[in-house]
Amino acid sequence: MKALKSILLIAVLIVLALLLVLSFGDPKVDETASNYLSIKLYITYAIFGIAVISMLGFVIVNLITNIKDNSRSLLGVAVIVGLIVLFYLIAPVSDVPVEKFEKTKTSLGWSPIIGAGLYLIYTLLAVFVLLLAFFGVRNLIK
Repeated sequence: MKALKSILLIAVLIVLALLLVLSFGDPKVDETASNYLSIKLYITYAIFGIAVISMLGFVIVNLITNIKDNSRSLLGVAVIVGLIVLFYLIAPVSDVPVEKFEKTKTSLGWSPIIGAGLYLIYTLLAVFVLLLAFFGVRNLIK
């Protein structure tokens, strides 16, 4: 029964993905094309929502059933959340001219959020490169 549900979910996601990829409008008719684009966006939002909800459900069920086995995973999540908070607190607020925010119709409050995201990406990329180099050298030594 569980396998049937998984197969059914995969089939629905494949059909939605095919609708997303294969649905297109006549480029000569702007109104029709924009309608198809909005349909594609709604399908994409639906697929993303299904993926996020199912991921959170599986994670919560797994955490509840195996608390002892998942202590390292919880530690990793706590470290990432800590890094996000740290980078949000140290991200500069006024490093971008206000004219850019007015031009893009974005509030100034987004500056530390964007800065924190960039710092987090750079830090994680550096950690992954260092780990890749470490394990590559370790395998060469063995």
